[in-house]
Amino acid sequence: MSTLFKPELARIVERFESKGDCLNYMTELLSESGCLSFPDRYLAAVKGREEIMSTGIGRGIAIPHARDLTVNCLKIAVCKLDNPLDFNSVDNQPVNLVFMIAVPQSSNHQYMQILRSLSEHLRQDQNRAVLLRATTDRELYNYVHEIENIIGKSLAD
Repeated sequence: MSTLFKPELARIVERFESKGDCLNYMTELLSESGCLSFPDRYLAAVKGREEIMSTGIGRGIAIPHARDLTVNCLKIAVCKLDNPLDFNSVDNQPVNLVFMIAVPQSSNHQYMQILRSLSEHLRQDQNRAVLLRATTDRELYNYVHEIENIIGKSLAD
């Protein structure tokens, strides 16, 4: 498995005006990392997915994602929001941790395992608390890098 998280994909953001602003910003991060050939098309796929059902999974977490031909490599951008954002979550609570997963068309099985492992990990209060304590982008990256090790073990099983 290649590296899912990179330091330049982990950001602490004071606030987003809207869910759309958050999705645009995170798509831009993924695009700058080189894993999207057509960022606009990927963003449209993410927004289309959000229209069907919000990826706000509850407990302050959202995991917007899309599988698309324009994605070159499986990557995850993460933002910790200082000001929680309404994401139309299943529990009606605003989110302060957003994980955006860019998935190549060919990675369905691996992607489903990653999505499951990530959401199971983030369901635990203490795991979310660690991420929410991050005060710098680097610290946030170090925490999510630990999650990647956990995901890697689940993929190896």
